[in-house]
Order: sequence, then C-alpha cells, then structure tokens
Amino acid sequence: MQKRNARNAIVTQKSRKYSKIPVFPRILTYLTGPAFVGLLVLICGTNWSLRVMAGVNTPAPGLMVLVGEHRLHLQCSGQGGPAVVMDAGLGGTSLDWVRVQPELAKYTRVCTYDRAGYGWSERGPQPRSSRRIAEELRMLLKTAAVPEPYVLVGHSFGGYNIRLFASNYPEVTAGLVLVDAAHEDQVRRFREEGGINTAPRGEFVIYSSPAIPDNMPHAVRPLARSLTSSTDTFQTIHDEMIAFRQSAREVRNANPLPEVPQVVITRGQRVWPDTPKGDLLERLWTKLQNELAERQTHVPHLFANKSGHYIQLDEPGVVVNAVRSVIASINP
Repeated sequence: MQKRNARNAIVTQKSRKYSKIPVFPRILTYLTGPAFVGLLVLICGTNWSLRVMAGVNTPAPGLMVLVGEHRLHLQCSGQGGPAVVMDAGLGGTSLDWVRVQPELAKYTRVCTYDRAGYGWSERGPQPRSSRRIAEELRMLLKTAAVPEPYVLVGHSFGGYNIRLFASNYPEVTAGLVLVDAAHEDQVRRFREEGGINTAPRGEFVIYSSPAIPDNMPHAVRPLARSLTSSTDTFQTIHDEMIAFRQSAREVRNANPLPEVPQVVITRGQRVWPDTPKGDLLERLWTKLQNELAERQTHVPHLFANKSGHYIQLDEPGVVVNAVRSVIASINP
C-alpha cells in the first residue's frame, strides 16, 4: 500500500530489514577526552554494547514516510484535535509510548514516530542534533498530512527536540509536555556542581549491553530488544551523543517558547546511588527540572512519585492526565 503526497513524496507501509555486520567502522575504540559516566540514564535511559545483534523482520506497524532522502516510521491512532506528537529519549523508539498512546487515542489523534536510525526508521544525514531532528519532524508531519496544531510530548533527550520544534514552529505548536526532560545546561551544571562529566567529547566506546525498561510490556519486550540492538541503533546512539552538546547549544540559543499550555513531569524515584554524592546529583536534577517549569508562569510541575526515568512506562496515567489537561486548556 502506498500513496503520494506533496512533491511526489511516497508514504509506504514497507519495512526495512536489519543486517548483521561484524564491526562499527565509525565507532573507534578509544576516548579522546575525559571518560563520561553517570548521567546517561538521565539523558536516554539506555545502556549500550559493541555486541551486534540482528533485528527481527517485523513489519512497521505504521507508515514509512519519505523525509528528504530517508524514510521515517510514523504511527498514528485515534481521532480529534489537537494532535499529540511524542518523541522518545536518546536510544528509544516509538515502543516507549506503548502504554500511553492507546489511552490518549480514546480522546484525540496521537502520533508516535522513530527518529532517523531508530526503530523502523532509516538513518538520516549528519549531524544528528536537535535542529535537524526538529526539521525532520516538521517535514514528517507535513508529508503525512497530520492535522495542525500539535501538542508535543518529549521524554529525556526528546525534550530538547520538541522544545526546539516549538521555538522554530510556534504557529503549529498548541502545547508542550516535558517528561523527565533534559535541561540544556545539565552537562555544564553536573560538571561544575556535581563533579561529573555527562557528555562525550570526541570519539568513545559503547561497551555495555542494551537494557529494556522494566515496565515495558512483556508482549513487546522481544521486539523492543531486537530494535534497540540493531546496528543502525548503535550508530545513531553514537551520533546523537556526539551531537548532544551541540543540541544543548541549539536549544539554549533558540527563540523563546510560544505562550502555550505546558506541563513538566519529573520522576519521583532516585536513580543515583544512595550516597552523599548521589544525594547531591538527585538534588541537582530536581533543581534543573524546577527551572524548566519556571521558565514561564503557571506551568504545572508534577512529580511521578512511583516512577524512575521512564515515567511513561512506570506511571503512564500521569503522562496521559498531563496531556489531557493541556488539551483541556486548548479546548475548554
């Protein structure tokens, strides 16, 4: 099945196959700067390995949409407006929203997608920074004719992407929900206030095995494991991490966010060790989250007390209710 959109772009339901390869030609086996540790779980919630696994040949559940020279996977469900568009954290896929999308689809149109190189999406051009990601998302939604405007939901690194989208395209942004989202100053602040380096400089080694979030439904865990173990995923994690500092600069230097309804959601469970250093890092993360909520007036700041970093899987109802509150503010 396929149809043509503007500029003869082709939208198909074909999926690509993953191939097993022996090496990562673009990931070197050394560090060119201080080793970075620790905050990766807060940047993306994923662990990695040089171990290469082949993905399963599972058809894409949504559409494969041509964006420039590569195709992105988009899955939409439900009816109504404004449409909700969700972006996962670094290393994540559209499956990260599997507990949220069906519930929100009862009330409005909901779309999840895989950024270039993740899930069913094909790899895209460099650099993999938030500016390029936001541009590709805009093109994806236009090509697939997803009705405007959008309530944008971003988890972790996805928070960078949707904030930059909102800054660059305020005319189609109806609301924002940040889910334990990254702060553009977190790398500097964790280094200066916590004494820990949380983003790479130069090349680096990816050396631990992929981890699936604890509350990912058992029925989709094998698929999630296969998708996150693909060679494209490993390379894209590398590319987005290399561009992480650039993404932070792009968000920091962006135009102000539009005056639209927003909600900030922060995890309530600690992820750092139960030590004085861990206590300091936990306080700093909460402080950064408070700052995200204080950028504009009257932004609710919710704490998901039973959740770790993956709030959308640990307490999906918190995310669902937050999005519904934003929609209610738009459609009173």
